[in-house]
Amino acid sequence: AADAAPGLPEHSLRAGLRRAGAVLARSWPGRILLVVGAVFVLAWAGVLPRSLASDAGLVFAVTGAAVLVFFGRDLLRWLLFPVRRRLAASYLLLGLLPVALLILFFLLGAYVALGEFGLFSLRSNLATRSNDLFRAADRVLIRTPPEATDAERLAAVEAAAAESRAFAPGAEAFLYEVEDGRITRVAASTDESPFLTVGAAPDWTFDAYEGAVQTPGGAWYAVVSPGPAAPPPFSPSDASPPPEAPDTPSETRSRFALVAAPITPFVHRSTADEELVLRTVWPLWLDGDSQDPPEARPVIADDGSAPFSIPWVLLLNAAPWNPDLGGGTVAVTFGFAPIQLIQGAARGLEEPLALNDQPIGSTLFVVLVELALIFLLIECAALMLGIRLARSITRSVEALSRGTERVRSGNFGHQMQVRSRDQLGRLAASFNIMTAKIADDLERVQRAAVLEQEMETARQAQALLLPPEGSVTVPGFSLAAVCRPATEVGGDYYDLIRLSPSRLGVVIADVAGTGARAAFYMAELKGLMQALSRAHHSPRQVLVEANRVLHDTLDSRTFITITYGVFDAAERTVTFARAGHSPVIRLRPNAGRWPASDALAPDGLGVALDPGPVFDSVLKEQTVPLESGETWLLYTDGVSEAMNAESDMFGEERLMRLLEDNASAPPAELQQTVEDAVLRFTGAETQTDDLTMVLVRVD
Repeated sequence: AADAAPGLPEHSLRAGLRRAGAVLARSWPGRILLVVGAVFVLAWAGVLPRSLASDAGLVFAVTGAAVLVFFGRDLLRWLLFPVRRRLAASYLLLGLLPVALLILFFLLGAYVALGEFGLFSLRSNLATRSNDLFRAADRVLIRTPPEATDAERLAAVEAAAAESRAFAPGAEAFLYEVEDGRITRVAASTDESPFLTVGAAPDWTFDAYEGAVQTPGGAWYAVVSPGPAAPPPFSPSDASPPPEAPDTPSETRSRFALVAAPITPFVHRSTADEELVLRTVWPLWLDGDSQDPPEARPVIADDGSAPFSIPWVLLLNAAPWNPDLGGGTVAVTFGFAPIQLIQGAARGLEEPLALNDQPIGSTLFVVLVELALIFLLIECAALMLGIRLARSITRSVEALSRGTERVRSGNFGHQMQVRSRDQLGRLAASFNIMTAKIADDLERVQRAAVLEQEMETARQAQALLLPPEGSVTVPGFSLAAVCRPATEVGGDYYDLIRLSPSRLGVVIADVAGTGARAAFYMAELKGLMQALSRAHHSPRQVLVEANRVLHDTLDSRTFITITYGVFDAAERTVTFARAGHSPVIRLRPNAGRWPASDALAPDGLGVALDPGPVFDSVLKEQTVPLESGETWLLYTDGVSEAMNAESDMFGEERLMRLLEDNASAPPAELQQTVEDAVLRFTGAETQTDDLTMVLVRVD
């Protein structure tokens, strides 16, 4: 649970329980709990012996307690991870829990008080009925003196039974004569009764008794009225008169009257009189000495049609009728309706406390109801206010949590509704500003990524416009060339055009500016030079035609500097024209001494600066004979005008000195030396201008 909770969304309860279950299954207390729980369920279902159910249940409870202790803190932390649950728990603990405990205390007190009051009412009613039964039993003794005949005894018990049945359904009356502790004679109002047995008299019949009586046939409610003890008959032949007082009951002759009624209808009549509901009468017998004690089973008196009532219990000690019975207890469960008890108590107070004929019961009931309603309204108002305050907090926190979840899932433009003007509302507004800025920045990043992808595509396309290394060869010349754009695409351009088996056209140009526009013009220039170089023999004428075409194509802010030369291996000459471009550097051996270099810069104007007349008049063409071993360098201003941090330029003089120092190196190595020297000079991580060079060595 500790691993699952912090990484889970607070509303993902099912996922949290699933992950917590997985963590629990990997721990040893969790595995024991699962195994014992499975044994308990299988034993309870009857698959395993049911005797295992109790032991497995005990082990399950102990292991469950251990698991709760083991995972309690982590589980509590996970449950209270959402703020709304924490606030709800705080409100319940601080607000509702004390009120609930107070209500529970008063309800429990009212339940006990009303239950005891109902029990008191039932006992009082039973006592009243017992007194009536005692009077009936006393009348049996009064009506039957010792010399009474059998008919008189029978008439007396039948009269007592008839009198008792008016308030004790099923009541019967009995008159017993006892001699030496044994019943010798019985007069009964019925021919079938468990009380007709003749034998030893129960000990409890020698004194007045009222309560439950246990018989083999069930439980009865009975009263015993003992008669006065009588001495044995006096005989004149006796040597001495009988003693004045008997020492034990077994030495006397006595009699007692018993009036008994089945306990269930008897108690049912009492509960009905007190507006109570009889639920069950359950005799609970002790074993005693009998081999087959009577079965203890409940006697259901309530058929379920009675109104709602709260249960309570009355316990009656049951005296055994037969000595071999062990006695026991009769549990009488009854139900009481609180309103009826309160009204009954109020009716009992109405007569002595009535003032101006105002019923006390109704007044007390109305006052209690009004107080309850007032307390209920106060609690409802407090509850609604607490819920409203809690919701005002949790709703903002919930919105913030869901907002962060959406941002984390990729919805960086999510905006929340600001519903409050408190700190949480300001936090939500700040969140909206943050997500708006994030969305704007992401949109810019996406646009930049798209543009970068497009520029990468353009760079690759531009690289395809340059001749691949080694693709152009002319006998008598060794070539090396490089083009390093400052950005993805650039405006520098070079080309190697094989005009014939012995003639090589070399073009190097620089479109003003960098970027996509310069690259576009460079691509246009390439196609134009490829076509014009094959149509015209003279480099000057090629540039003149190119200027005429490009002047109408390029915008007024753009021009192109270009040098075009034709190296002829057969004639051993080079003819070139320069339209405003950087000079051409010639590096040649100087009669076996240190190589010398010079810069050749015939006149010329940049392409597209003039429609034609001025450009044609200024542009000059120059032809120079070639010598074996000399090297020609054509380059753009990205080499000679490269600047360092102090704004010093690399310069043509430094470039020529570098060429002289490395004159014997092959063209490719010489080109790399120049490129490295320029980068070291600038000291910048990235170059600021396109860098292009073409080296031609005469073999």
